[in-house]
Amino acid sequence: MKIQRRLLLASVAVLVALLSAGVCRGQGPTKAAPDSYKLQLENDHVKVLRVRYAANSKVPVHDHSKGPAAYVYLTDSGPIRFTHPEWDHPVLTRPAVKAGALRLSPTRFDNETHAVENPNATASEFLRIELKTEAPDRQRLVGRFPPPKEWNPAGVSEQVFDNSQLRVTRLSAASGKDLTVTADPKHPALLVRLTTEASDPAGSTVWLAPGEKRVFPAGQQILRFDLKTAPKKF
Repeated sequence: MKIQRRLLLASVAVLVALLSAGVCRGQGPTKAAPDSYKLQLENDHVKVLRVRYAANSKVPVHDHSKGPAAYVYLTDSGPIRFTHPEWDHPVLTRPAVKAGALRLSPTRFDNETHAVENPNATASEFLRIELKTEAPDRQRLVGRFPPPKEWNPAGVSEQVFDNSQLRVTRLSAASGKDLTVTADPKHPALLVRLTTEASDPAGSTVWLAPGEKRVFPAGQQILRFDLKTAPKKF
């Protein structure tokens, strides 16, 4: 009887685990893992998720969009493991990252369903920026771009990446001066703060319509994304 009971309890535990995974599979990250994924901004051009993997944590199975994406890392972090339950070789490991780094991904996989494990003693925080615009040369939207070793006190306007869909630029004003950012007359721009200012933490975002201007106080460091193509449904 004891053996039968143990087998029954084990079977129930496995069934519960499978049902839990099944419930999360097909759900977006903000529903399947609301403690880890927060919707920060969404419009016809972008969807911005603020992500936090707590120290020594596991995030349940969830889905992501299949469109290209940019990742802006807000904290230093060790490697993170992503497990794709339906892949032949299911585990991918994101290497360690530095705050202020950028990664661009064309999202080559049809199945973006995975669970996440952060085995590190510190949390990993970043923005996932899903691009909802036309991608004529999508496969070129790829690369890892480390943060600068230091920001020039005379001001920075450094182009990090450019293709037909997206331009990314690092910006800062000269020491003691405000930073004025104006969107292209034909295209909108997404601005990501890399530094904290008053009530606006690192990772907060500003959306600029075509031709719109925004002034930031001295000391701000900005990552600018110019969206050069029209919205598209993926």
